[in-house]
Amino acid sequence: MTTTPPAPPQGVRARARALGERVPTKYVVTGLTGVVLLATAGFGGLADAPSTPLPVVAAGESVTGAQLRIAVERAVLIDGFPEQSIVPDPGKRLLVLVTEVENLTDVPVSTGNGFGAADNLRPAGVPGLDAGSQPLTVVVLDDAAELAQLQPRVPVELAYIWQVDDGALGAGDPLDVDVYDKSYRAEGFVTYGARYENPFLSARAELEVDDVGAGADG
Repeated sequence: MTTTPPAPPQGVRARARALGERVPTKYVVTGLTGVVLLATAGFGGLADAPSTPLPVVAAGESVTGAQLRIAVERAVLIDGFPEQSIVPDPGKRLLVLVTEVENLTDVPVSTGNGFGAADNLRPAGVPGLDAGSQPLTVVVLDDAAELAQLQPRVPVELAYIWQVDDGALGAGDPLDVDVYDKSYRAEGFVTYGARYENPFLSARAELEVDDVGAGADG
C-alpha cells in the first residue's frame, strides 16, 4: 500500500519551524553570532569595556570596604620594639604601617591572619616582600595587644608590622600600600559561620617612608 506523504507545512512560520527542526543547534548558534556581529559593526564592534582604574588614596584617607574601613596614616622604619619583644632577625628592620581601622560589621573581627584584619593590607614593591607577604604581627597601638578583637563601630589605631631587609627602604622613599576588601559568605541560610573571605585589591595608598631609627627612646 502506498503511503501518501504529508502535505508540506503552509505559511512562512510553518516553513521556518520545519527548517529549524532540521538545522543542528551549532549552526543556529553560529548564525546568531553572525547577526550580533553585524548588528554591532555600526557601533565600532565588540570593544572591551574600559577597566575601572584602581582608586589611589593619600596618607590618612579612608578606604571603605564591606567589612572594614581602613586609613593608612604613616609608613615607618624602626629597629624594633624590644619592650614588646618584637625584634627583627639579624640584617632586618621593621616596616610599620600605622593605620586607623574601623569594624563595620555587627560582630568582632580578629586582627590576625586568616579571615582577620591582617589580610587587608600589603606593602607593594618592597624588595624581599611579595604580594602575599603576611605581616609579622598586627598590634593595637593603645596597649600593644596582639591578636585583638576589633569591636563593631569602634575605630582603633593598629600597627601592621613586617620584617624587611636592612636597606630595602630608606627615609623619604615612596611606598605603595595595597588595600584589600573581602567578599561576604554566609553558610546556608543562617548567619552562623558567616565570614569575609577571598581578599581582592580595592585601592592603593601612596605614602612616604619615615625612618625613626631605634625609636623615640633609642
